[in-house]
Amino acid sequence: MTKRFFARQNSQFGTSFELLSQRKWARFVLPVLLASLVAGCDQNSNKPVAQGEKKAAPGPSLTAPPPIDVAAASPHTSPDAKSEVGARDSVESGNTTPAVPAVGVTSTPSTTASLSSAVEVGTNEASKEGEATLQVEPSKEAGAGESLVTVTGDSADKTDGGRNKLNSDPDRKDGTPITVATEAERNQKIASDWPKPWAALFVTGQQKGYIEPCGCTGLENQKGGLNRRDTLLKLIQDRGWNVVPLDAGSQVRRKGRQAEMIFRFSADAMAKMGYRAIALGQQDLQLNSAELLQITASEGNQKTAFTSANVSIVDPSLMNQWQVIEINGRKIGVTSVLGNSKKPESTSDEIMIDDPVTSLQKAMEQLKQQQCNYYVLIAHANLTESAELARSVPGFDLVVTAGGEGEPTYLPEPIEGTKGVMVQVGVKGMYVGLIGLFDDVNNPVRYQRIALSSQFEDSSRMMEAFRGYQEQLQKQGLQRLEVVPTSHPTGRKFVGTQSCAECHTTAFEVWKNTPHAHATQSLIHPGERSDIARHFDPECLSCHVTGWNPQKYYPYDSGYLSVEQTPLMMENGCENCHGPGSQHVAAENGDIEADEALLKTFREEMRLPLAQAQDKCLECHDIDNSPNFHRDGAFEEFWEQVKHYGKD
Repeated sequence: MTKRFFARQNSQFGTSFELLSQRKWARFVLPVLLASLVAGCDQNSNKPVAQGEKKAAPGPSLTAPPPIDVAAASPHTSPDAKSEVGARDSVESGNTTPAVPAVGVTSTPSTTASLSSAVEVGTNEASKEGEATLQVEPSKEAGAGESLVTVTGDSADKTDGGRNKLNSDPDRKDGTPITVATEAERNQKIASDWPKPWAALFVTGQQKGYIEPCGCTGLENQKGGLNRRDTLLKLIQDRGWNVVPLDAGSQVRRKGRQAEMIFRFSADAMAKMGYRAIALGQQDLQLNSAELLQITASEGNQKTAFTSANVSIVDPSLMNQWQVIEINGRKIGVTSVLGNSKKPESTSDEIMIDDPVTSLQKAMEQLKQQQCNYYVLIAHANLTESAELARSVPGFDLVVTAGGEGEPTYLPEPIEGTKGVMVQVGVKGMYVGLIGLFDDVNNPVRYQRIALSSQFEDSSRMMEAFRGYQEQLQKQGLQRLEVVPTSHPTGRKFVGTQSCAECHTTAFEVWKNTPHAHATQSLIHPGERSDIARHFDPECLSCHVTGWNPQKYYPYDSGYLSVEQTPLMMENGCENCHGPGSQHVAAENGDIEADEALLKTFREEMRLPLAQAQDKCLECHDIDNSPNFHRDGAFEEFWEQVKHYGKD
């Protein structure tokens, strides 16, 4: 079936899938498209970094636990070999995702799984809020499976059983966007008072294409990124803990060839990190089905971590419906489901999405036959549906949900009517949830939310992967990335900043002394984050050159194409704010006939009233790329740095 599917895809998509016909199906995974982090905007940074300089990040405070008897073998491999991230690994093994047990088996709850849950929040000294312990005890008044929740500790008056966020980050009170790390988030102590758990779940999700944070505020201020995630994982594994990474899905946020490359890169990165179960998210399922199948399918010798009880591509037998993870004689049963609340509006005919409750019931039956000690549901659904799924299919100890906006809660949320609790993964891959499982009837479960701040240094093996990703973008080129120039809505063309400078000399002198005048150079020589150039990356170019749509990542006709082809369109020039100036310049130079009325019309078209300027700025200085631009009064502050008016 899969051979016939790819034969049809080859004829439909032509050269995009020529490589598939040259390989045996047992090795269907294409060479991994390695990645380099999405470039950050250096423009408008108040603290520019010298070229080639890398700012030092404070070392993570990861206190070692008491001595352990047996150090568990870590799936994390050495970060120093480039061969780890090279395409030849994929060619040799035919595998870009971690090996997992075969699909299809079930379990009955054990005494460990039925114990009442207790979740202890990891101490964070910087927050100065004290320690809170969430006890979930069997209810004497509630019906079967229900629980009462009590909160003890200094933070008890600041939480509602984990439903609301604890107000423990004073830096956040002034409206600082969540993409910016607080002082507390840059000085976290990771499970410093935990004994060694028999298993530690490492939960992530909702990456939405942010393989690295991108922003003008500087990386030291922002959160997220696979390179920091890898470092945190390695630090926890080095304690000798049995770490089980799980992901709630949505690796990408848009369609297109570059999004497919990001999905493949993310899958390969998570394979290297040893992920054991990965859900398929709403945005993931909008990608090309052939590309998805190559990466997610389990067949023959290829066993992937991608798991879904109700989503399959081409053939249901190619998707893991559940996973059983064995650790020193104990079993963790994991399945995932795509909820109706996150179901894509449209997908290809090859992607099948079944009823989530019916599919989840079947997966749970199989897991119970395996007699697991702990049951985990990864729900790619909103908060309400995630809880309802747990009630509809009883038995889950933990629900990891892709629901919720912004920061995850500080405490797990008890799910009414069940013995389980729910944790959120947050957005844009900025957080990791660490859940420790213990042989302690009083505290069998502990939880800590961890921000991926600059506290965690870049993983060397991930940085090499990012370099490979950028090299792949360069080899692909804009055309093969399906980045095609289109007409500007005005119908005019771009002429370049030098043409503006002939008359607007004062404004040009102001512009020359702003970061906008070096925007492309900041991609060619990034400085702050590494020596990896990013001027072949459409997601970076859109705000660092002249003549692109900043939010949809494509050039307009006559806009920037490359350093060699369009040198006059380098940097973030005048026309990005004022619009393409071909008609205005031609009329002023006498290249076209224009009376005073027409000259005035063209001049008016190029003006950007100050009242409208902020909206134009926000096209590039959005919440992702420039969170400090969203503080109260920020526009007025930044305008003073670039202020210019009209002709001399």
